[in-house]
Amino acid sequence: MTEAIAATARWQSCAIVEIATRTPAIKSFFLSLSETFDHAAGQHVDVRLTAPNGYTAMRSYSIASAPSASKVIELAIERLPDGEVSPFFHDVAQVGDTIELRGPLGGHFLWPGPSNKPVLLIGAGSGVVPLIAMIRYRKASGEPVPVALLLSSRTYKRRSSFLRAFRQVHGYVPAESEGDGQNSD
Repeated sequence: MTEAIAATARWQSCAIVEIATRTPAIKSFFLSLSETFDHAAGQHVDVRLTAPNGYTAMRSYSIASAPSASKVIELAIERLPDGEVSPFFHDVAQVGDTIELRGPLGGHFLWPGPSNKPVLLIGAGSGVVPLIAMIRYRKASGEPVPVALLLSSRTYKRRSSFLRAFRQVHGYVPAESEGDGQNSD
């Protein structure tokens, strides 16, 4: 995304309509848009928070929901202990609160569209969110494209938490393998 594209995107107020805990460190926030926008699987939005004293903080979050006609989008936000914005979402935000966002933004890495070729998606940490949107889009579109997801995480505990959440949302668990957890340095 270039600054010029972001500068043309309009800010809008959105209401938090649902919060779902996905793992101990990841929550999904379902936001009702005041203005519908068309997005592609893999895009993101900028979120802007403004404190009572006028201080603002802004972060980009990938859209986890598949493109649809719905005015509700999902952002899956990982709580970063030293983060400036994610602790607000995890510790303060409640259903009914409003936030500002602009988008959709980004276009460098999107679902390729109709295809009959297999797709391999590779992600780590919160970078898996746009891939989840792509998997959801493929499933909703009914495309018979074989999709494989290769996921990396720092620990087995983090990976197993994500896989449980993935099973809840999608009804199946990706194949996984386990190493010895030792660094190879």
